Amino acid sequence: MIELYSPNGLRAEVPETEAEDNTPRFNVEKDIEVAIAYYKDNGYVIFSACVSEENCNKLRDLWEKIIKPYKSTIYRQTTAKAEKNILNNNNWIMNPILNLQSLNPKHFGVLRHAAEELVFSNILVCKALKSILGEKPKIVQSMYFEGNSATWEHQDSYYLDSEKIGLMTAGWLALEEIKADAGRFFICPESHKIDLGRQNIENNIADNHDKYIAKVVSIIKSKNMPIKAPYMTTGDVLFWNSWTIHGSLDSQSKTHSRSSITMHAIPESHKFLQLHSRLINVPTDDLGSSLVYRPKDQKKFKNRLILATESYFPNIFYWMKKKAIKSLVSRKTT
Repeated sequence: MIELYSPNGLRAEVPETEAEDNTPRFNVEKDIEVAIAYYKDNGYVIFSACVSEENCNKLRDLWEKIIKPYKSTIYRQTTAKAEKNILNNNNWIMNPILNLQSLNPKHFGVLRHAAEELVFSNILVCKALKSILGEKPKIVQSMYFEGNSATWEHQDSYYLDSEKIGLMTAGWLALEEIKADAGRFFICPESHKIDLGRQNIENNIADNHDKYIAKVVSIIKSKNMPIKAPYMTTGDVLFWNSWTIHGSLDSQSKTHSRSSITMHAIPESHKFLQLHSRLINVPTDDLGSSLVYRPKDQKKFKNRLILATESYFPNIFYWMKKKAIKSLVSRKTT
């Protein structure tokens, strides 16, 4: 067991091995009812071996061969902006990719298809999601991480959710054994029972995001919530509720990456909620076991044109985007 700290200085005891970790693990085929009860009580649950080691390795190999050499811009998770790869001294990409299902098929078609086939329509992953959501899952967002520079404490609902707030669930798939010092995913058990309110003009993401994060940290401290960073190995998936406070620890390792894929899903019949302000009936493709929404799908010319505009005129573009977000949140809350 090692002691680490969250991005805002909250202490976490991190197990180095599965033997040190008291977090229960479940089998999708054998334990689904018990696992769902645990999820409802704690706001998260771990299912073991949902994706085979062979398929996890295939996804990592495609990342190395297709994403690493790419020299132009791709949408990123941390900023939602178009950026080139940022590599650290270990040659790990530090700015995670946003929405694998929307990657340009001309450049990344093999990885896009593999993510859909091996993860987003994976029978075990989708059985878990359907059991949690009560319906066929509609995947509305995904990410791929390799290196990790820590993610602040937050609830996903502040950014995105189902039309019934608090019903969206997300899954974090470990593509390799995630070492204790590699920037583990962490959660605050039972924090999904806390309603932090809606995004509004006072705490909007455009220019008051820090106020929201400060409120989350204050709640964790005032309620003395534990920070748990469970042991995860290849093929395991941790699912959590959109109200569950979570984040990731900063990587302390020079030798261990934390390759992983995250997906966010809502029930098939529900609309998609953005920033507590914009409700969208999103178009989807049917993958069989799930539906997938493709934000800014780079298969479409108009979206490639927008990406090019962001890439060449970022200052103007993001100034206009910031104004649009503030206007949207302001209209919703007045």
